[in-house]
Amino acid sequence: MSDTALNKPEHRRQNNFMALLGAAAVLVLVNLLPLEQLPAGSVEPVALTGAGKAALGVLAFVIILWMTEALPFAVAALAGMLLVPLLGLASFGETVSYGFGNPVIVFFIGVLIISSGLTRSGLADRLTALILNRVGLRPRRLIFTFLLIGAALSMWIVNMSVSAILLPVGLNILRRVEAEPLRSNFGRALMIAIAWGPAIGGIATPVGNGANLVALGYLKDLAGIQIDFLRWMVVGVPAALLILPLAYLVLLRVFPPEELTQPAEKAVLMEAPSRALSAAEIKALIIFAAAVLFWVGDPLLLHLAGYSIPIEAVALAAAICFFLPGINVISWKEAQQDVDWGGIVLIAAGLSLGAVIYQTGAARWLAALAFSPIGTLGLAPRIFLAVLFVELLKVFFSSNTVTGIILVPLVIALAADFGLDPWLLAGPVAVATSMAFLLVTSSPTNVIPYSSGYFTIKDFARSGIPLTLLIPFCITVAFILFGRFVG
Repeated sequence: MSDTALNKPEHRRQNNFMALLGAAAVLVLVNLLPLEQLPAGSVEPVALTGAGKAALGVLAFVIILWMTEALPFAVAALAGMLLVPLLGLASFGETVSYGFGNPVIVFFIGVLIISSGLTRSGLADRLTALILNRVGLRPRRLIFTFLLIGAALSMWIVNMSVSAILLPVGLNILRRVEAEPLRSNFGRALMIAIAWGPAIGGIATPVGNGANLVALGYLKDLAGIQIDFLRWMVVGVPAALLILPLAYLVLLRVFPPEELTQPAEKAVLMEAPSRALSAAEIKALIIFAAAVLFWVGDPLLLHLAGYSIPIEAVALAAAICFFLPGINVISWKEAQQDVDWGGIVLIAAGLSLGAVIYQTGAARWLAALAFSPIGTLGLAPRIFLAVLFVELLKVFFSSNTVTGIILVPLVIALAADFGLDPWLLAGPVAVATSMAFLLVTSSPTNVIPYSSGYFTIKDFARSGIPLTLLIPFCITVAFILFGRFVG
């Protein structure tokens, strides 16, 4: 073995150590910067407290470790959680409850167990065969198909649920063609498409994203503007249709998928099961269909019965059903092997850090700093920059709904101060709250396919940066052409 080969592990250790030192230096530097008070234009200036500054420093520390891979992703996230109580930003119990006590964690565990059940039962094989026999085993065509299906479903189902529905089918395709995790561009692009499709489709209707409903409520209560379902779709659908093909082209450009050999394609297509459904498949199908029915029908249930079943409770109940006596689709040992527990730690830590950013006031300070300068601009640049700022601020948040709660009232107040149409500022901001394409942890919808192990946080950012720059153009065009009719 050459000296160069022997030195590679040592070189890697040195780089990781330097990255760790750099992250610590940034943490200290942020705390030393004079950021306590910056002008916030016409909106009432927002003070950044010492706790807020420290929270931003912790997040910067973790993001640097994620991007340099100096520590395993889950370990870096846990290090950030540990820094929160050490710096006095919240008690240790509060820090843990912000993340591991969030219902999203229950949803995440539930959908990963559902995915395991669909795969182990053989039903995922059958669903895969249906798609392959109609679309063919063409990587580019499959990537677009998953983007399209994800976008179409998320117009009516919560983004996280759509990502969970598509994950086992996508994984099954990749395993059948023997695409290697972290080595296959097809695997990277397909799994990222499972995250992107739901996020894009979620902007098309008010029920596609929790932040959409938050925006509608604030527009009615704070600005006296009533935007109904169809009026939202007048701008939401064109925006989604503009973004979708661009997302596809970006994925192909950043991760050109490898072509599969003709013998491999024939072998996989020949594996399509033609036999009748097995008992395990029937049980898995009933459980899965019931979960999807409750996810889709929850708005109708709320309207008719005045009662809503949280999507997290549905996911947990469906997961438990796979283990019930007489069903026994999977064993707990199999579920343990299939569930990505590191992904659960990652999303819990992301939620915790996002909550600390919010609780310390750093989120509001960032929002005021970003949006105040755009009030005096023309309509097109105002919409463009508002959307871009939301996409950048998503790095700091792990919830679309919380993002809407923070940003929408702020921009409505800004519109009032400058005599602007609140809809033409708050609308684009609301639409952009689910556009989390820079950081995996910015949305649980991203973490679900990330748990497959086919792409890294760096991979996600590489493809997300160009799409993040393209999306403001699409939303601006949609609002310039159709937004006036809505307002």
